[in-house]
Amino acid sequence: MNFSKIAFIISMAICALFAQSYQNLTLQNCIEIAKKSSLSLASARLNEKTAASSLTQAKNARLPDLKGNVSQGVAGNPLENSQNRYAFSLGVNSSMPIFTGGRISHSINQAEHRKEIATLNSDAAERTLSEQVIKAFMQVWSLTESEAAARDALALSKRMLARDSVLFNAGSYTVSDLALAFAQVASDSLNLLQTQSNLTQSYTALRQLLEIPQNSNFSVLPPDSAKPETTENYSVLLESAQNYSIDKKIDSLYVLAAKEAVGIAKAARYPSVSLSGSLSSGFHWEIEDPKYPKQLKNGFGYSASLGINIPIIDWGAAADGVLQAQVAEEKAQISALNTQKQLENVIEQLALQVETYRLQWEVSSVQMEAGKLSLEKSVQQHELGMLDISSLVQQQTIFNNSQIKHNQAKYSYLLSKSLLDLQTGNF
Repeated sequence: MNFSKIAFIISMAICALFAQSYQNLTLQNCIEIAKKSSLSLASARLNEKTAASSLTQAKNARLPDLKGNVSQGVAGNPLENSQNRYAFSLGVNSSMPIFTGGRISHSINQAEHRKEIATLNSDAAERTLSEQVIKAFMQVWSLTESEAAARDALALSKRMLARDSVLFNAGSYTVSDLALAFAQVASDSLNLLQTQSNLTQSYTALRQLLEIPQNSNFSVLPPDSAKPETTENYSVLLESAQNYSIDKKIDSLYVLAAKEAVGIAKAARYPSVSLSGSLSSGFHWEIEDPKYPKQLKNGFGYSASLGINIPIIDWGAAADGVLQAQVAEEKAQISALNTQKQLENVIEQLALQVETYRLQWEVSSVQMEAGKLSLEKSVQQHELGMLDISSLVQQQTIFNNSQIKHNQAKYSYLLSKSLLDLQTGNF
């Protein structure tokens, strides 16, 4: 095998590596890919590690610490021109809290709540990402159907133009009739180009949301076939949404964490008790006779103490800390109420949207079928010379508008229904 063949194989392998295939992806596939590749989601998950570390540190505050110290110094009297005396010392000391007024217990509880909040924030980021993917996915398929409709409209216009051109050459059609047919082809061509451009942009937006490389083969399957269904009762939907709401769980944990912060602030009013001990020794040397071992032995010492720290005057620092913590707790409670109200509004709006778009979908389906039959009849009449081009164009416009309304109603329903299912845990 020569060098050129080896280089070709290597280049093909590299292309295959960087041009992965993401074809025929379902909506669920897209959501899973987005979750695995999202940088913002990965960043949110890092907060879970820091929260877990903070919890560990809060628990370790109950344990004794151990510190070592080493020092070397020089002393002398420059006024008397005395000789410098060099001193060296070393030691270890330890302390352990005995009573802190509940500060450590409250800190541990607060850290546990914040660890749960970090986990739920990652779940909330996943849900937000899922919403973005659903919206982009539905937009792609809405424009895909619009493109198909635009192609059909252009094909019909071209077919009518070809027929009308023959009739014009035969003297059966006027210049204005032929110009109208040309204008319809131009209009449908422009509409197709605009729709294709919008579809390309939507595909790009979805691909970028999934963090899929530009040179990858990327295509998506249509959403699952669904028939418009009557929306459940609002109270049932709200109950499901409340049970499944991540924001409500986060807010309840913030309230609990704020209560623990009040306990931490109140602990500053109480005495604290700690146990401490130390071991140390040292020596100093002069030029003549240092006797280091003897100095270390004679200088060795230990100490143990039980200390009580009693706050007497702090100029309102403890009271201010308690007030700040209590205000933060009230704000957390207000935020929880606001989240509940927002959830009620979102579910109500989505339920209304789903029901409205369901009715529009059903009505537009009938209108589109009726418009299709009318257009087919008009085309036949035009081909038989019983209908002029102006009337045909008018009928074609009516049918195109009915297609647009049907497409909008259908994908608005599918989008609203998917978002409602996501909110209520049924997605």
